[in-house]
Amino acid sequence: MQPSNQTPSKTTQSPTHRHLAALRDRWTTAWAKDGFLRNRWEDIRQVRDRDWHAIATWLKTTFLVLGIAGAIILLDTASGILGEALHKLSTSTPLTRGGTALLTDLWGVIDNPVHAYITDHSAGLTASGPGIYFLWQITGFTGLLGGLLGFTAARLTWVIWGALTLMAVWLATPETSRPLALAIALTAWSLASLLALRGLTLRVRPVIYNAPSQPRIEVRPEIHLPAPDNATPDNVRPLQR
Repeated sequence: MQPSNQTPSKTTQSPTHRHLAALRDRWTTAWAKDGFLRNRWEDIRQVRDRDWHAIATWLKTTFLVLGIAGAIILLDTASGILGEALHKLSTSTPLTRGGTALLTDLWGVIDNPVHAYITDHSAGLTASGPGIYFLWQITGFTGLLGGLLGFTAARLTWVIWGALTLMAVWLATPETSRPLALAIALTAWSLASLLALRGLTLRVRPVIYNAPSQPRIEVRPEIHLPAPDNATPDNVRPLQR
């Protein structure tokens, strides 16, 4: 027998070609109707026609994260310039020097115990003390800013953050100074809450529910008598009282 010279009808594809073909199939599927990328693109395209509450949740989360990150970058960039300007302003006259020193001391009554509490209790954690302290700062700033803008979740965060801050101040302050330190921290948190909880009211608003009017049902007792064949129907007789 002579060897056959016929070649196979299908050539074996290389792993690279199979990988590229699989990527093309996934890309096509993602952009098809009800595909993942198609739905995300529709969410983005409909942003300009919807209000904040109707926007997709993943877009609102992205906007909030980008806004917070941008605020942190702006604050970090402007901290040097603002700090220098405030330093010059605070040292311009004896009155401003005294007021700045007073505010710094009052803030130290709150900040120093919180910093000490975090440092003492962060041993053994995967996160460092400075990282937890930064998280405490950014959480308070986010709750204050978000509460000022009217976000309910941010206001709840602000309340929880304030309660935890007061607890840390109480536990990390020397026993003889705890009542006064707690009073100063509570006063400062209450003053800041005028902004974070702006517009929030505890008054109960009555809700009046107007039920739809029911159709009036009229009950009339009657006796129906069978009518004779080939006669005009006259089989309704009112019941006499």
